[in-house]
Amino acid sequence: MKAICYTACLIVVMFFGSCTKAGLYEQNAKTLDSLSGAVSSIAKELANVDTIVLQKSIMRFDWYKQFIQQNINDTISKEEADNLQQFYASGKSLENFSLNRKMILERAALINAQLARLNADVKNRSLTVEQLSRYSLNEKNAAAKLIELGYQQQNSYHSGLQEFKNSLKGVELLIRSRNKGELPTIIKDTVSL
Repeated sequence: MKAICYTACLIVVMFFGSCTKAGLYEQNAKTLDSLSGAVSSIAKELANVDTIVLQKSIMRFDWYKQFIQQNINDTISKEEADNLQQFYASGKSLENFSLNRKMILERAALINAQLARLNADVKNRSLTVEQLSRYSLNEKNAAAKLIELGYQQQNSYHSGLQEFKNSLKGVELLIRSRNKGELPTIIKDTVSL
């Protein structure tokens, strides 16, 4: 929703800006500043995701997944199968989010650097009008795509985490039923290699 608002604001600024050459440079400088702010905003929101909860959830997913693959080889009920399916889907979603989050943050840093360089060129008026239009359009498109992907990833994270939490109880019951009423104990090696 926010991505749509940012995009709409950019279009309004583009259409109602001045048409003179000097006005075009000023308009693009303002637009680039706004784009930089929008990209920084989504990057900040993604950076502020609770990484401790994310990492603990991913570790628990890996541990339980390994236990299930090694120890549950017989037929299970439909309810248990549905729970496992939700567990696997949500765990995979969290793993994907963790990877995508890193890439989006790196991409946001790159886009912000490009926007800053382009903004400096605009303020120095070192670009022709054609170059300015082409480069600005490319950066606007890249920023809009990044913002949209950022919000999609945030939604994916929140829904994946909620589904993961919902499936945990059933998966833990399944594990306990196959492991003498205990959850698997994870032994961490304290010797570093």
